[in-house]
Amino acid sequence: MLFSLLNAIFKRPSRTDGDRSVESLMQRAQQLHHEGDVAGARELCRAILSRNPRYARAHCLLGVLCGQSGELDRAVPYLQQAIELAPDLADAHLALGNVHKLRGDGPLAETSYRNAVACDPDSPTAHYSLALVLNYHGQHEAALRHLDLSCSLAPAFDDAIRERVLCLIRLERYEEAVSFLMEVTARLPDSAPLQACLGFAWQEAQQPAKALTCYERAQRLGHVDAELFKNLGIVLQQLGRIEEALGAYDQAIVLQPDNPLAKFDRALARLLSGNYAAGWPDYELRLISEDRPPRPALFPRWENQPLAGRSILVHGEQGLGDEIMFASCLPQVVAQADRCLISCSSKLERIFRRSFPEAEIFVADAGGRLPPEVGNSGVDFEVPAGSLPLYLRRSWDDFPAHGGYLRADAQRVDYWRRRLDGLGPGLKVGISWQGGTHKTRGPLRSIPLTQWLPVLRTPGIRWVSLQYAGAGAALAEIKAEHGIEIAHWQDAVDDYDETAALVGALDLVLSVDTALVHLSGALGKATWVMVPYSPEWRYGFAGDSMPWYPSVRIVRQPSYQDWDSVISRVAQNLKRSAVNCQQAITQ
Repeated sequence: MLFSLLNAIFKRPSRTDGDRSVESLMQRAQQLHHEGDVAGARELCRAILSRNPRYARAHCLLGVLCGQSGELDRAVPYLQQAIELAPDLADAHLALGNVHKLRGDGPLAETSYRNAVACDPDSPTAHYSLALVLNYHGQHEAALRHLDLSCSLAPAFDDAIRERVLCLIRLERYEEAVSFLMEVTARLPDSAPLQACLGFAWQEAQQPAKALTCYERAQRLGHVDAELFKNLGIVLQQLGRIEEALGAYDQAIVLQPDNPLAKFDRALARLLSGNYAAGWPDYELRLISEDRPPRPALFPRWENQPLAGRSILVHGEQGLGDEIMFASCLPQVVAQADRCLISCSSKLERIFRRSFPEAEIFVADAGGRLPPEVGNSGVDFEVPAGSLPLYLRRSWDDFPAHGGYLRADAQRVDYWRRRLDGLGPGLKVGISWQGGTHKTRGPLRSIPLTQWLPVLRTPGIRWVSLQYAGAGAALAEIKAEHGIEIAHWQDAVDDYDETAALVGALDLVLSVDTALVHLSGALGKATWVMVPYSPEWRYGFAGDSMPWYPSVRIVRQPSYQDWDSVISRVAQNLKRSAVNCQQAITQ
């Protein structure tokens, strides 16, 4: 067949017959392309161009074929030639955009996709492709407009539907994402990928039970891929079904052995279970996260080599809570090394200087770059702080007992004790009721202050707000409606060194899962933390203690989202503590 088609090119037909012949060859080339016969499609395109070198669609298809074969540099001239010959050929602009995108040139890709949309405003693929680039570069509102058009032009375009949902999630419009998908899945109830997508929308809306139902339905419909099992593991873990979650992560890794997210999420589940030796190795995958651009390495990586007579740079990472928690390993490193340099957050600089006087403390800039005097100082090793437990905290027994490894400013602690005495007699208890963002499960970790009323009505307590943000309205409401006074000193929560001093002056800290728990525990302050049924991995899945901070006691939800039981237990325990305090004073 191919030979006869090629042979027809060399006949001497009339102009009309020649146009029909070229068009027929073009249709056949496109058919071969769709069938996966790249070589055959290329031969036909070349044959067409030998007959008519200005045939734009043949140039375009050759560019597409080169691009799909990874020959990106060869693809560009073909596509540019097609556009020069036929400026309104949307497929050529679209293909050129794809090539630019694969080459990592976002601006040129966006320009080409916009040209494709201008040439064919009714192309759902052109709108979808433009939206992908806009989304990648953070232009989510603009992307959403093109995804709306793509989905309206092609209501069953699964890729556009899923990207629209992801875009809404990035914009934190979770209810809208769920509502949209509920409508779509009502029209397309047997679409397994869309059921999986609905599960992800419920998952991001912090509704793991509903997400689980969708994931199970997607499986029944035949949807089996690594992404599904990874997400299934996450929601099972959130529901406290840890062993099943580990099995789901394992299945995701079987299906895609190089899936870093599945391995990382499995590591978190292992750490939550207290299996530190198995969890730490894949916890290292956090270092390749797109959310945290890698810090440029300047010195050889420390991998538990002897530090006697050597120098080491430890650089802080992640949020304040993590930075404080991993700092529990620093006393060992400082004691072993001849010289220890510590890069930390500016908020922690004064606390760390006071707490680790034998180390050199400094703050790296926003790009993770070190001061010249550090970068040129001939350091032997460097290590991220979160990698220290890989070598130093392999089991529960590796966690040292301590009465606090951070030190508050003693003079400021005395100052805050005097301020607290001014509140009147009774226990001085600091509280924090809200932590995290939606992305970090803030709604599941937080307890509205009005729900604390059984605790706040405990007699003999003077309350102090340690809430970092959003305290004003809640404090005003609790005072106006219930007559409960809660002191709040904004200057103390704005400055972390002052926060440490205030915490040091309190009798007790009572908090949900926030960085405050890490600060209070690292100072050795008595702390009660209220955590969800399946908490962040740092708190473990069972028991009332955590190895990182001996002074912290954990009050856990007995079942998913049951805060009332937690509040009741805390209120009872606090009442006993207040009575004991009063008895001690009167004796």
